[in-house]
Amino acid sequence: MKKNISNYCIRLALYFGFVLLLFTAERITFLIVNYSFLTETTFSEIVAVFYHAFHLDISTACYICSIPFIIITLQLIINRKWLDIVLHSYTVIIILCIVFSALGNIFLYSEWSCKLNYKVWYYFRAPDEALKTATWFQLIMGIGGGILISLLFFLAYRKWFARPKIEKSGKFYWQTALILLLGLPIIFVGMRGRITGIPISQSNSYYSKNQILNDAAVNTQWHLMKSTIRFAKSNSENLYISMSHESANQLVQELFAVEKDTTKLVLNTSRPNILLIFLESWSADLIETLGGKSDITPYFHQLEKEGILFTQLYSAGRRSQEGMVAIFSGFPPIPYNTVTDNFEKYGSLGSLVRELNQQQYHSSYSFGGDLTYGNLKAYLMAMQFDKIIDDTDFPAGTPHGKLSIYDEIVFNQQIQDLRTEKKPFFSTVFTASTHSPYDVPDVAGTLRWDVADLPYLNSAKYTDYCLGKFIEKAKNEDWYDNTLIILVADHSHTTYKQWNYNDAGYQHIPMLWLGGAIKKELRGSQINDVCSYLDLPKTLLHQLHLPADNFQWSSDILNPYTRRFAMVQSNSGIGWITPNGAFSYDVAGNDLHCCTFTDDSLKNKELQYAKAYLQVLYQTYLDY
Repeated sequence: MKKNISNYCIRLALYFGFVLLLFTAERITFLIVNYSFLTETTFSEIVAVFYHAFHLDISTACYICSIPFIIITLQLIINRKWLDIVLHSYTVIIILCIVFSALGNIFLYSEWSCKLNYKVWYYFRAPDEALKTATWFQLIMGIGGGILISLLFFLAYRKWFARPKIEKSGKFYWQTALILLLGLPIIFVGMRGRITGIPISQSNSYYSKNQILNDAAVNTQWHLMKSTIRFAKSNSENLYISMSHESANQLVQELFAVEKDTTKLVLNTSRPNILLIFLESWSADLIETLGGKSDITPYFHQLEKEGILFTQLYSAGRRSQEGMVAIFSGFPPIPYNTVTDNFEKYGSLGSLVRELNQQQYHSSYSFGGDLTYGNLKAYLMAMQFDKIIDDTDFPAGTPHGKLSIYDEIVFNQQIQDLRTEKKPFFSTVFTASTHSPYDVPDVAGTLRWDVADLPYLNSAKYTDYCLGKFIEKAKNEDWYDNTLIILVADHSHTTYKQWNYNDAGYQHIPMLWLGGAIKKELRGSQINDVCSYLDLPKTLLHQLHLPADNFQWSSDILNPYTRRFAMVQSNSGIGWITPNGAFSYDVAGNDLHCCTFTDDSLKNKELQYAKAYLQVLYQTYLDY
């Protein structure tokens, strides 16, 4: 009897230890893959990852081990082979889940700059999107490697951890029941992380100024589970209530109040043609004038002399869908949800396209890829574009990369299309080459620097080359002299500067207005005020002397009385950028990250604005 109880305790301990081993293996691999970003970090700080990871690992292991605890305990009174089969089957599922989520976290981290989270489920709705954006190496390692690694871990489990064997202990029923009654509450406390007070959160693992170390310490499976649970709740209740709705609304009204409704006019006509060019994933770090390295986008640098450069523009979202909604509808991205995935919300959104259509503009949208991803095509149709072009509208055999037709071809087609477009027109082109897997033609030259994200930089150099050639051709078209061309990124991207995910620098993007419709005396000038691409709808409509009442979350950048700020969507909160400082507020942990305010009273005031903004924004989303 004593030996069997001893075997029982050893078996439980080994199973628990096996789960912790899986977590440790992932963490070591993650640190090795990202070692180039740890060169200025001390060895002791790196080792501290494992100490600070301990509590979340224990919590996650308790979730996973609750079912094995019941099965192994029942083996004390039920000696049936099917219990082992159930346990081994469950273990196979757990190994597969941990291994594939770990690989997903490792492969996606360089693209997302944050832990694997609820957004991964979007790719399960359209798995071909993930297949197109991944390289063959990632697919082989992700699928084949994941299966092989899972098999090796399962074999290791069977050999060293699925022992010793538990024998049936006669009439041991009440003792078994007692073990279950005592053990399950202990496991529950382990899940919760503590007996009383606030349950454990990912903030318990944060300890370093280097965000990669914090992300390494946070258990991937725990983070994915928690973010998914919050995502499931996010469509039914406002998770961001921090004050009365009256107070929140009052603060938001203050943010958008202007002493005088005026604007600085920068166009020489009130009815220009408008050509909007979305630059996929363009960070300000690509632009020499904005602090980037030279030679990445030399054509853009030359075009700055012909237009107005907005030097302090920030993206509010981190995905193309969020950027499109921000610019066409002036609606900010929200945590846990994407507006384009909620068809019932479309009718409540403002539409820059619709506003211009009502002024007899003819609207079109052109993209060399598949617009069904992220429900973009459905959203664009709801915005009332007259014509929408995607990869299916190009001739069969058109040269293309894995994700889309090459930018140069899309731009050339745009030149052809605008020759027959009715005027005035509002036309949009969305580039794609600066999206992974960055398989672009080598016509612009290749950077051979020893820096991070070099394939991304070379793809940007290609798109810049295509953009320069396009503008050069456009100048010879009869529509150019009466056209405003707006170049703006749909969101930012990780770069050689390796910004922290929560840092304002990560969200810094370029916007350039140029074309024959720009007043000559303003060409080569800059707007240096903090602003967001959310402000584009109202700013543009005011330049056309049109009302912008349907864009309540947008401000006029060119109105000198506008309050200067930019919001940023984060996974569980909001980022806030002002001329006096910036921070990222995490609601789940009630923490501030990357705060640059030096005045506490000013910081606290802006934090109240940010909380109110998020509360009212999310309630607006729910009410739509």
